Amino acid sequence: MRIAIGQLWQKSNTFNRNPTQLYDFRHWGISQGDELLSKYRETGELAGFINGCQSWSQPPELIGLTRLFSWPWGAIDAETWVTILHDFRESLKQALPLDGVLLSLHGATAADGEDDACGVFLKMIRGVIGENVPLVVTLDLQANVTPLMMESADVLIPSHTFPRLDQFDTGKKAASVLWKMIEESVGVQKWMRKIPMFTPIETHNTFSGPSADFYQTITAWEQESDVLAAGLCMCHPWLDVPGLGWTVTLHTTSTETDWAKRIDELVEQCWELRYDLSEIERMNPAEAIRTAVKSAEHPVVIGDGGDATNCGSSGDSTILLRELLKHPKIPGGALLFLVDPESVAAAMIAKEGGEFDSFVGACYAPEYSDPVRLRGKVEKILNLSFQLEGHLGHHMPINMGKAAVVRSGDVSVLLVERTGPGSSPQVYEAAGLDPKKFQIVIAKSPAGFKADYEPFAGKILLTSGPGCATASWTRLKFQRTSSPTWPLREIQDVSDAEWCADYAMTPAVKD
Repeated sequence: MRIAIGQLWQKSNTFNRNPTQLYDFRHWGISQGDELLSKYRETGELAGFINGCQSWSQPPELIGLTRLFSWPWGAIDAETWVTILHDFRESLKQALPLDGVLLSLHGATAADGEDDACGVFLKMIRGVIGENVPLVVTLDLQANVTPLMMESADVLIPSHTFPRLDQFDTGKKAASVLWKMIEESVGVQKWMRKIPMFTPIETHNTFSGPSADFYQTITAWEQESDVLAAGLCMCHPWLDVPGLGWTVTLHTTSTETDWAKRIDELVEQCWELRYDLSEIERMNPAEAIRTAVKSAEHPVVIGDGGDATNCGSSGDSTILLRELLKHPKIPGGALLFLVDPESVAAAMIAKEGGEFDSFVGACYAPEYSDPVRLRGKVEKILNLSFQLEGHLGHHMPINMGKAAVVRSGDVSVLLVERTGPGSSPQVYEAAGLDPKKFQIVIAKSPAGFKADYEPFAGKILLTSGPGCATASWTRLKFQRTSSPTWPLREIQDVSDAEWCADYAMTPAVKD
């Protein structure tokens, strides 16, 4: 038996005007064939695929297709998108014949001229393998699910946790579902409902708060004998495309149940809590820094949601740096990082121990902040790479390029060439900086950072600064989302959004 596995993982922020290019995928590592199987056998969903298939009563031959991964950024440019489709199609053709395919997608991916990139990608896969080869696909919890995605895959399996801690389990679940389809020849019935809303990432937490109950329901559904997979995708909100919104998905082996009613009840429960899901306590940047400087607890970790790199923002905002530099004394010091390759180059010219005097930041998104003059000492120059653990990844290789640590008074700035996991303290630790020892630490993340920082943070604050990942929706120019969608337009009932009917999917139910 021959099972192919592959991955296309890129989360697009369409408000980030900088496109994701082929160079970005190459930087993060394009792997094919046996290299994919060996290099990523302990990483995320791919590890789950491999481990899950190896646990079958008769383990199959695994065929590595292609792993295409890039950190969240702008939409994929048109030329790169054509290349991705071509190269993946060719690797798939070379792998034929196949008995099944396991794919890992993010699910919130857009390309220049293609809003539903994941749907088009899966349609291409289906066209190559034919209608009779099972195709099982994992998705991120923040995927924006479309009818084309549902139609092209046999089963979609979204993750169930945010912070993202279940990638391996999700991949293993997908392998188990594929085994049932092949060995037990189970038929698949598909259900899909759109909820015309999106909400701040801060309340996507599946372990506590309003969202937790939803996922208890989803998990309970998956314990029922006729359920292959159930999901609630809360969508990545910085994706200005038609059909943006929450989605309930369900894949069963039977239609002889009241699933339509139960799904509609969950949809209504989510809808009724939309205001609760949008109530977030955030400070303005100046207030957050003042509070952190005066705090008796440390470290004070400030989540900079507007410039969240895990959400596809540019990572070059100077809003909080400017506020920090206004304070001549910060006992314990402050720590933050900026994505700015030109400033890294300037630090390399100054060399370790040399004086640094240059304007930094606002190089990718100058519409949200202005460059700030940074004067200080270059304390370290390095290549910033590490293996990410915790939220977002397990054994995930990270390479943020060349980096430099510049200290200006009590403020330490980690300048990096490339974006990366702004939620993780490992960004600083890999540069020899211990976040536990600072008074203030900036995490470029609205919520996911809590998974890794809460174990040692003295206090956690959230800011409301500008950026292409801001949750102040009126600051962003949504132009292409289906209308009406809450909160862009006030609507009273799900049924008021007639467009959702075009996204609904229900099998023919027996009487």
